[in-house]
Amino acid sequence: MGTKKTILIIDDHPLFREGLKSLIARNPGFEVVGEAGNGRKGLRMARELKPDLVVMDISLPDKSGIDLTPDIRSHLSETRVLIVSMHSKIDYITEAFRAGASGYVVKDSAADRLIQGLKAVSRGEYYLDSSLSHKVVKKLMEFPEKEAKITDA
Repeated sequence: MGTKKTILIIDDHPLFREGLKSLIARNPGFEVVGEAGNGRKGLRMARELKPDLVVMDISLPDKSGIDLTPDIRSHLSETRVLIVSMHSKIDYITEAFRAGASGYVVKDSAADRLIQGLKAVSRGEYYLDSSLSHKVVKKLMEFPEKEAKITDA
């Protein structure tokens, strides 16, 4: 049996954090080691706990999760960030990945998508909630044809 992946939850809604902890506790490969209700405390706890994964909201009272992601990754290069947010607009998704997030799940998704995301991100993969795939493909289709051509080089 392998060691459990440690998780820090950063979200400003206590009820949501409790729900996440309960959901994660039902999965033997993961363990929640801490939780924070704002970005400042979350960054401090991440530095102290050095979790394998940070599950974080975008909308935090003091700093956005997108802005906090590079701060976490610059101090803890092995820690992966999974964004869990109510925002499903493509701009949020692309900015989260550009900031260094490894995964993105919307809060109105089924619980199994969060677990799929945790598993994928903990393996070093990228994860995108399947409900968002069409938005990403649509955005990719907006690239000018010249840039999108495939070459045999």
